Amino acid sequence: MNQRKDINSNSGKNISQQNETYAALEYDRNQQPEVHQSLGKRIRQFREQHRITQSELAEQLSVTRQAVSNWERDKTLPDVYTLQRMAAYFDATLDAFVEGTKEPEITMPKIPGRLAAATGIAIFCYFLAGGLTGHLYVETAAVMIIIGIFCQLFLHLYFSSAVKTGNFSALAGYDSKVEYNKNEVKKVLIQMDCHISCISFGTVLLYAAGAFLESGQSDLFYGALTFAYCCDLITALLLYNYRSLDRTLIREEDRKEAKAGFLSAAWFAAWILIFVGAIFVKFTLCEIDNNSPQAIGYLGWIFCFLLVAVAELFYEQYRVKRKLAETGTYRPGAAFWISTAAAAAITILMFV
Repeated sequence: MNQRKDINSNSGKNISQQNETYAALEYDRNQQPEVHQSLGKRIRQFREQHRITQSELAEQLSVTRQAVSNWERDKTLPDVYTLQRMAAYFDATLDAFVEGTKEPEITMPKIPGRLAAATGIAIFCYFLAGGLTGHLYVETAAVMIIIGIFCQLFLHLYFSSAVKTGNFSALAGYDSKVEYNKNEVKKVLIQMDCHISCISFGTVLLYAAGAFLESGQSDLFYGALTFAYCCDLITALLLYNYRSLDRTLIREEDRKEAKAGFLSAAWFAAWILIFVGAIFVKFTLCEIDNNSPQAIGYLGWIFCFLLVAVAELFYEQYRVKRKLAETGTYRPGAAFWISTAAAAAITILMFV
């Protein structure tokens, strides 16, 4: 009798605990969407982060795929025992899994803003020192302003606004149809902003120092410094973007498409750097002045090259989506290799 009474008591406690859990879940579902996330969305988020299908999760929990689908659409709720097994499978605590505690707010650190201010001070000091010593050059000042204001400050203001508002519509490659993990996107933007701020501040300082070198040395120094800055800027942005795809994109099909499309984007960036490097070497070896008629004549080569490179980039991005939809795989086609040969030919002819 006592044993039966204990069993009934424990059963009553389990039923009571389950009712309390359901009540908590229903309360959580009715809360403000910007603070709490529904249980179904959390189940889907955990599942996609672990890269498993609904069928695979159903097999692990000994339920049907339809049951998992109903959970993720918030049509039904799993019982307490299933929630415990699910939390254990995803290596999360039951409280964190069920309650969906709010993540700390992502905010832009102060370092990029301080570096932008330091860059402005460095430019002002160069104007002052260069004017007093006779080493104030228009081209040097113009490049410093372009790097400090149009690259560093502009990108910092945009990244800060995107992190604050969560609006990423102006980002290159942003697709409103794709589901993003916004907190992870904000983290990547902060990393990019810090990197750009550091290299821009350092480059501006080196530009100011180069103004006090001899004329022949300063031209070579400025050319190499500008090329190095462009290489670092483009390469860093591509790497930050590629390394974050698994964290910023929620759906597996979006990650697959982004990784396939990264090839043509990397190809475009690499050829831009190769072509710019070829122009720098050509101008240095032939001692071509930037404002001379001969230098202006190279605009035709630049136009032809950009026409080929940009056309290839847009076509391959379109082809990635089409091939993945048709066959599930993507490989560079004939147009990719033809445009590669054309870009190489233009670069060689321009250099020769």
